[in-house]
Amino acid sequence: MRHMIAIGLALVLPACGGGPNSPEDQIPNVAGTYVGPIAFTVGGSPAPTISARMVVVQAGSQVTITGTWTVSGQAIPLTALTGNVNATGFFTATSGGAPSSVDPTCGAIRQTELSITFSGNTLQYVERDSTQLCGNWTFSGTLTR
Repeated sequence: MRHMIAIGLALVLPACGGGPNSPEDQIPNVAGTYVGPIAFTVGGSPAPTISARMVVVQAGSQVTITGTWTVSGQAIPLTALTGNVNATGFFTATSGGAPSSVDPTCGAIRQTELSITFSGNTLQYVERDSTQLCGNWTFSGTLTR
């Protein structure tokens, strides 16, 4: 009897919106080139704005992000970041990204938070880093495709 109930539920549940083709399972198309400003703060004080260009390549839910940040006229390549985007546009990194580094003025730098969310034609970027000598750094901005 339990076997028959399980089969019945397996046939009925996809029709109730929980199946693999339901709207909540649709992955948004986020591929493209996004550009815009990234605000940079050091210890809560504004620093020069960064011009960002991020290139997003997508295969299903898997996404790879590359690009450059331009600071005071100098282009700095971003380390490739790979991960997955879910149906709401939230990106979860699985590899890559900025390794810990050392700045001659601020000492050791360690990333403490990274959040990337896609919505329509925008990419919302938030990164927080802690430094050994200069306090916390925050990078945030909305880039447009």
